[in-house]
Amino acid sequence: MINQFLRNIKLLQNVKQLVLGNPTADMDSCIGSILLAYHMTQFHTPTAPIINYNRESFRSHFETAELFDANDLIFINEVDLNKYDLILYDHNDIKYTNNQIGCIDHHEDKGQQFTQFKKIEKVGSAVTLVAEHMQLEQNYKCKQEIAEIAQLIMKTILIDTFNFQQNQYQIRWVDKDKQIFDLCHSFCPQFDAKQEYQHLTDLKYDVKLNLQLSLNQQLLKDYKKFFTVGYSVIFIKLQDLMQKYNENQLINEFNEFMIKEECKTLIVFFVHLENNTIQRSMIIYGENQQKIIQQFSELKFEQLQSPIPNSLLLKDIDNIYSRKIIEPLVSKL
Repeated sequence: MINQFLRNIKLLQNVKQLVLGNPTADMDSCIGSILLAYHMTQFHTPTAPIINYNRESFRSHFETAELFDANDLIFINEVDLNKYDLILYDHNDIKYTNNQIGCIDHHEDKGQQFTQFKKIEKVGSAVTLVAEHMQLEQNYKCKQEIAEIAQLIMKTILIDTFNFQQNQYQIRWVDKDKQIFDLCHSFCPQFDAKQEYQHLTDLKYDVKLNLQLSLNQQLLKDYKKFFTVGYSVIFIKLQDLMQKYNENQLINEFNEFMIKEECKTLIVFFVHLENNTIQRSMIIYGENQQKIIQQFSELKFEQLQSPIPNSLLLKDIDNIYSRKIIEPLVSKL
């Protein structure tokens, strides 16, 4: 049903508004924008979801690319946003057009105004807020339809919350995420959360698949920029990366990326699976390293010897510090 909706809505016939996910185009951003557009089309106004990424690089999001055919999707460089009312999903800080009517997001409120509605709440997965907005029990009576919707929601929440790992409570998930997940599971009781989570994480953190991407593709895959600091999340460990690139190659790649993205500092988060547990470390490369590390004084990091000149290597001792925690600290500078 969802895929048929995507094939139909892609024609943009009678479409009045768009839902635009965030520029990382991760699983939450893609699925949430698709489901929100689907719901609005069913009950309000014909609405198309827009993937805030380019078509050529979409395949680098392995776990999302498995769920949807890229030929059924519309990407941001393929549509004129100014011709439609725009709803931002999973971000609230960018002004794309003068006709931004609404927003659903779980990041820090940057104060932007929207003409019709604005829902910003701290939850682990933004799709939790979409599911709440859809009022599944009240609005969806077809068992096949609600089961399909519920599975997409559950898969997204599992990835975003690390399958509700207890040490991630109030960091990667809150009670509302669990309540929505349990509600969705009641519509699809055969859904095996442990098996699905294992499959999705195997895809996301597959070393071979990630190393098939160029370093530029890896840096852009989950990239955000705040002021002059660029943040990239790479889903392998530094040692894996250095098996493919030597020191000079990494330095050249980092420098070229920073010039292109116009940033003075690059923070690269290395996130990988080890014994089914998420492990995190980060490299701070470029300017303002000491000022940045001072901002982390209350966080538990171990400073290691970095194999890359002009950089600091920090290991996250508790494996809980995501970009959502790091970015507000750096932005205070």
